[in-house]
Amino acid sequence: MCEQGIASGTGNAFQVDGLQNEINKLKQHLVLVEKKLAQKDEELQNYLYTVSHELKTPIVAMKGFTSLLLQFHSDAFNDEATTYMDRINHNLHEMERLITDLLEYSKIQIVHENFEAASMHAIIETAIGELRYQISESAATISLDNELPVVRCQANHLVHVFKNLIGNSIKYSRNGIKPEIKIGYNGDEIFHKFYVKDNGVGISAIQRKNLFKLFIRLGNKKGVSGSGLGLAIVKRIIEAHGGEIWAQSQKNKGSIFFFTLPKHHGKMQHGHAKT
Repeated sequence: MCEQGIASGTGNAFQVDGLQNEINKLKQHLVLVEKKLAQKDEELQNYLYTVSHELKTPIVAMKGFTSLLLQFHSDAFNDEATTYMDRINHNLHEMERLITDLLEYSKIQIVHENFEAASMHAIIETAIGELRYQISESAATISLDNELPVVRCQANHLVHVFKNLIGNSIKYSRNGIKPEIKIGYNGDEIFHKFYVKDNGVGISAIQRKNLFKLFIRLGNKKGVSGSGLGLAIVKRIIEAHGGEIWAQSQKNKGSIFFFTLPKHHGKMQHGHAKT
């Protein structure tokens, strides 16, 4: 019996050692895969930056020439020619915006060593301040939860996140209805969870599937243009901070965008309503 017990114990030890070796091999393989993915991602970002930068120069030149033509030779144009020049200018402007957004996307670098404790209330107030013209023009009302946390992050990137989400709530408001935007917070022991809620045109279930993909424009409101990169940039920032982002929405019933950030315990900051 004793010999059998020893043999059994030795066999189990060998099994454990074997499993541990396999786990170690898998960990090493995972490190290599992550390294390769990081390299490929860096290559892609460098490529996007180079292409975007190279495209921007001729577009700026074309805009300059069309402006000169309209400024100094408009007498030579009939109404039809002037209309065509205006369309050229409009499309050049759209291309320039697309390239600017591509450059922004390519330059997103989240360095965790650079994270600092930042007041989420101050971050949101900065985003609201940068949108003051749009808020005034649309007569939008924006309210904040009374308590917002201090988070460890790169604050300038989170300003961009809130600026995009709030800006979209204004841009995609329903005709004849003033935008009402609520920025809220709750969290658990692991994650902070924020949300931006509006009373806008909403997003259909089919559209939500492609919401955060590159170059996807929803087209759920006439007269609204964009590069289709805004939410892709937001998603990249949130995921680089270790969080997730998703949306709930119904057509003509508004939208709620949620995102999470890893939680670092800190004191709460008191906020206030903003109109």
